[in-house]
Amino acid sequence: MIDDMSLMEVAAHGSSDHVLDFMHYCHTLTSELGCSLITLNHEDIYTSMERPAFMLQIKYLVDVLIKAEPLATGLAADVHGQLTVLNWGSCNVKGSSNNKISNFHFKVKENSVEYFYPGTRT
Repeated sequence: MIDDMSLMEVAAHGSSDHVLDFMHYCHTLTSELGCSLITLNHEDIYTSMERPAFMLQIKYLVDVLIKAEPLATGLAADVHGQLTVLNWGSCNVKGSSNNKISNFHFKVKENSVEYFYPGTRT
């Protein structure tokens, strides 16, 4: 589990190439050992970069992408934000992919988080 990829880039003295090499190495290890690699990335740090290739290459490595963001419609009292879960899946025999996108809303509570489908909370 990597808490913040942007800190890895700081530790690598600003070299995103070293971070990508390390992530490729981790991806290879997790594929061989049948385990998962979980990373937290702050996309807002990389959206202002002149080189968006870093984020594209990181997204290429993932099997499941979870994006947390505020509600598109603005603030609400009973919903704090939305999650978009993209499961890249795999290619089936016919060559078409089985990508699945799921959207959830969430509310942060004192000791937990409640997830629910949009429109199902009363």
